[in-house]
Amino acid sequence: MVAIEGLKLIGERINPGFRSSKELLDAKDLPGLQALAVDQVRKGGCAYLTVNVGEAGTRDPQFLVDLIRAIQAVVDLPLAFDYPAREVQELCLDTYDAGRAQGRWPIMNSVTELRWDMLDIRDRQPFKVVLMASERLEGTRGVPNRTAAEVHQTARRMVERLLGGDYGLTADDLFIDVSLGPISADLEGLTRQAVDSIALLGADPDLAGTHKMVGLSNLSISTPPRALDGGLLKVRLESAFLTLTVPHGLDYILGTPGRDYQVLPDDDYVMIGFREAIALDGFDTLMRVQALYTE
Repeated sequence: MVAIEGLKLIGERINPGFRSSKELLDAKDLPGLQALAVDQVRKGGCAYLTVNVGEAGTRDPQFLVDLIRAIQAVVDLPLAFDYPAREVQELCLDTYDAGRAQGRWPIMNSVTELRWDMLDIRDRQPFKVVLMASERLEGTRGVPNRTAAEVHQTARRMVERLLGGDYGLTADDLFIDVSLGPISADLEGLTRQAVDSIALLGADPDLAGTHKMVGLSNLSISTPPRALDGGLLKVRLESAFLTLTVPHGLDYILGTPGRDYQVLPDDDYVMIGFREAIALDGFDTLMRVQALYTE
């Protein structure tokens, strides 16, 4: 279960980014992947399950079809389809059976200002949508957002365009993803940017009712399992991020069911280090993170 009130989970494990999941996907082990779906639901806290088969989505579309059907045969949660390619999203939507998910819509992950045409396929199947606010359209080119203010303004434009257009969507159908990367390699202050972006989005009355989310597991990539105080490191780094952002409106994460996410006290060893790290810049940030696990 997710122990933080108001926080919901999109189960992330059916994804080749995890070694054990990749083995199942490479082997096209549908019973094994069904068991993985059931296990995520059993651990509790999931509102959706992600389906991402990586390059197989374009290389072997029949496997993707078979997998969606196999998952929906054993769980009744709605699914989230994590693909940037329109043709793969079309296949996912054509295959998805809302009746097996108690009538609930799937999530398309994701749309940006550069990929707005992805929304043209709503006639195939109604869906909720993840809006990636980490980049914006300037003229005909995409530009990364480097400040929380830029993320906020990009999100506002996308939400206004969707709610003001003929898309059949409400604020509750929109998930704003501010993007989150590994803090162990964060030379550009992107973790701080994500924290500050959530605060701006959550304080904006024009964005009320929309959901704010991140791919939380990205944060602790390339960090060791234990901190110098002997406690777990990865989940406490992730919990430190949640501690700072859930009060400001973060309400969904792409994360691992059963993981012990918690609100950390101010005097927690990792909480202190996380706050100090994101207040620093460049290599100073990396050194402060490393100090959590290296003497």
